[in-house]
Amino acid sequence: MVRRPPSIVTELIVMAIAVGLVAGGLEGYLRVTAKDKSKLYEGIETVPDIADTYFKHVFLEKYATKDAWNNANYDPQLGWDYQIAASRIRGPRKTGPKPAGMFRVIALGDSFTWGIEAGEEEHFPHFLEKILRERRSAEVFNMGVGSYGIDQMLLKYERHGQALRPDVVVLGIFPHDYDRTRLSFYSYAKPVFRRDGKTGQYALENVPVPPPKEVYASLKQSLDGEVSYAWVFVKNRVRKLLSSLPGGNGYFEETDRLVETLLARLNGDLEKTGTKLLIVYIPRGNAFESGESLSRARGEPQAAHLRALFEKVKIPHVDLLEALPAKHKAATIYREFYVHRPDGTIGHFTARGNAETAKIIAEALKEKGMMR
Repeated sequence: MVRRPPSIVTELIVMAIAVGLVAGGLEGYLRVTAKDKSKLYEGIETVPDIADTYFKHVFLEKYATKDAWNNANYDPQLGWDYQIAASRIRGPRKTGPKPAGMFRVIALGDSFTWGIEAGEEEHFPHFLEKILRERRSAEVFNMGVGSYGIDQMLLKYERHGQALRPDVVVLGIFPHDYDRTRLSFYSYAKPVFRRDGKTGQYALENVPVPPPKEVYASLKQSLDGEVSYAWVFVKNRVRKLLSSLPGGNGYFEETDRLVETLLARLNGDLEKTGTKLLIVYIPRGNAFESGESLSRARGEPQAAHLRALFEKVKIPHVDLLEALPAKHKAATIYREFYVHRPDGTIGHFTARGNAETAKIIAEALKEKGMMR
């Protein structure tokens, strides 16, 4: 007896059942393992609107908890900032006109510059001031802010640093700052520079940034509905894959273009007042775990693109991926210069890491003729 081959209809039915079972299994798995919706969007920095959505969900999930973003203060022009009621710098000092003969430095950057996980007298701008004061009258104002992108660093300088007429600006850049610069939402809603496709010019958007309660209510309404976890997960991963293919969304090309524009703008602002700019590239602590991890960190796309941009814009810079291992063993840097948290993650600089970074910066200022 000859068996009849299954009909096309039967094959389609079997295929539909198989797809349904796989989708149902993935849905169930994700609902158990990804209880927070933010997990469905996590780890896709190369598609900025997906990354924006990830951080919006994180904000919704943490808004009313002790881990909420607002360990900083809401600022309608910057999104958030520290010491808003005071001088916008770390510590109790007041800013004001520069005294005659004073060598003034402003440190801009993110949480590494601010010195999160370090005490009031343990961040690198504090150590840098101590070193410089051995040579001349000097002061270093720490204007770093946790979670800032390069765009917010520029905006903070233009709004609160430029009037202080520093002699030098030290700009601390961490790899993820490169990615944050494209986002309209990170720890919280933030300003964002967007390029006009016709003119090629960048315009600042999303300012004034709405206040937290308003942002929370808006996101609660737009993002808090029921969704298929499986559909969102697969769609996001497909978009990530497509963005990495030739002819994709040109993530690095577009981000390079924006970061170059911002660095050139900051450098131009400084040149008008005779202020020098020194960039300090600050790597992740796990870069120093082994020779292999150090090699990977040097080839990381963000690191490579940032180094190329520093050269292109002709801005003096110090790369701690090179400068720290030139003075210390990688194992020492990994173990003693970065905070090792109880959960096994590697955090920010320890007091020793900040002190060593300050020494390297001070040497660079001298070698590059910026102490005059």
